[in-house]
Amino acid sequence: MLLLAAAAMTACCPKGVEVTVTNPTADERDNETVEIQWSAVTEGLQGATATNLVVTDDEGEEIPSQVIFKGETEPQALIFQVDIDANESECYYINTGTPATYVQKTFGRQVPERLDDYAWENNLCAYRLYGPALETSKEQLITPGIDVWVKCTEKLVIDEWYAKGDYHHNYGDGMDCYKVGRTLGGGASVPMVDGKFWPMDHNYNTYQTLDNGPIRTSVKLVYTPWDVNGTAVSLVKIISLDADHRFNRMENIYEGAFEELPIAAGFVRHDVKQTTQGEGWLAMVEAVSDSKQPEVDGDIYQAVILPGAELHADLLGHSLAVTKVKSGEPMVYYSGSGWSQGGVEDMEDWVEDITEYQAMIAQPLQVTVKPACK
Repeated sequence: MLLLAAAAMTACCPKGVEVTVTNPTADERDNETVEIQWSAVTEGLQGATATNLVVTDDEGEEIPSQVIFKGETEPQALIFQVDIDANESECYYINTGTPATYVQKTFGRQVPERLDDYAWENNLCAYRLYGPALETSKEQLITPGIDVWVKCTEKLVIDEWYAKGDYHHNYGDGMDCYKVGRTLGGGASVPMVDGKFWPMDHNYNTYQTLDNGPIRTSVKLVYTPWDVNGTAVSLVKIISLDADHRFNRMENIYEGAFEELPIAAGFVRHDVKQTTQGEGWLAMVEAVSDSKQPEVDGDIYQAVILPGAELHADLLGHSLAVTKVKSGEPMVYYSGSGWSQGGVEDMEDWVEDITEYQAMIAQPLQVTVKPACK
């Protein structure tokens, strides 16, 4: 999860920066992302730049890291992933040097060769949203919905599948077998007032890829204002996906002349086989919805995590988590998916993924940063 580490540093240290990460829980935490403020890096490390940082563990082994820009021209943070045993602490060190070439585990881009989809993925899952070109295409589709692509390979597939132009067929590594239409698809949000959805009048208007790297991809999508029960409302989405996790962090900022606006986040229901829920989360498994052979192509698992939300397993043809937001204040939730042929064996397995991820949100790792001088 995102962890913002702040530390008071009074002087630069020639031995670099020491990061202590503590797991405060009784469960092992794997592939969890630690985020260090860029100021904490530069205050403790002379000559630090976006291209010369090396992160090592306590045994001196280099681990993959990524400088995060968040769409800015200057670095904003440094991230790396850790495995921490229950109730244990580990030390990591940031120094200048020549970093290795890391395996690219995340990626996202606009796809002008297929209208103007915006697609993003990591080594476990893939998604896409739709832009203005789709509105005037043969489909003439305006939708808030997120498309879910299933994959059973850890390689990145977006470029290959679009180049092939036949991503609705499974050539052995997955496919697009999910139907979105004018719905929330797999994990979008919309205002819900007077018992109905108030979706936007257009697909996303502009996009900005904020980061692309071995650990995280993120994008900012801006929607033009539309009418919500007599009030003009605008929306900015910031979506980020980290390596080795199936859940997107969804930051949605609704603005308008309202004090509070009910927002529903969730996923459309197709051929649902099972729905289950827990405190602050809702999950579902259904047969693939855009396939001529659903019995062959398997099942798609979905979930949304929104602490404190009102949960509805079946409402307006969706499974929804509903909350109220104030104008301009970020609404943060998490949506994810899995595939029965791509690492999620059954609902028990999927619920385990959800609860582990929810624990990362509720009880983040504790991070301290200091110069590594002794």
